Amino acid sequence: MDWVAKHPFTTVLFLLIFATGIFTGTALGHKIPVSVQNTWGTGPQKILDGKWWTIFTMVFFCNDAFMLYGVILAGVPILALAESTLGTWVTMIAYWATQVIVWLVIAVIFHRLMVRGVAPGPDVYPMTDIGLSVGLFGVIGVLVVALNRSPGMAQHWQTIALEAGVPLYLVLKWILMPEWLADTGHWMALLLGIAAGLLFRV
Repeated sequence: MDWVAKHPFTTVLFLLIFATGIFTGTALGHKIPVSVQNTWGTGPQKILDGKWWTIFTMVFFCNDAFMLYGVILAGVPILALAESTLGTWVTMIAYWATQVIVWLVIAVIFHRLMVRGVAPGPDVYPMTDIGLSVGLFGVIGVLVVALNRSPGMAQHWQTIALEAGVPLYLVLKWILMPEWLADTGHWMALLLGIAAGLLFRV
């Protein structure tokens, strides 16, 4: 209970993600129904159509059990480290601000490409995306800056793991499992988090 008290944002976020996984069946090994993803996931076209709330609802859904448990195993330690290092409020603000800003920027880019005559569609742009990763990468960016500014806030290996492991993961994911929408959002969020950490001296 002491851990929960010290990490309320991490606890609530991942409990909701797991509860959503049970509700959709992904926690039990099923793939998320296409109708559910289309309803609660987000994408540039959906944002342009005014369904802004999907920027928030997408966070709680996962495609399948592999994604769900991978998100929990990787995300809980990272977000908990951020929350204990940056504080709950800073972590929450960094997460949701990054999530919203990056998706709005992606929507603008998408619109500009449409204006230039690049036809939208699943073959060009995935129409919906789900998962918590965009906001998480934004928090990682802020956290990396904070840990470099105050090295004693975490173990040295944790800083190295974030600085080397996260970019390596993003590169390998782009090579092995390329997703235009998700990969763009990940890199934008990480860089935005780093810029925010430097600007606000978190």
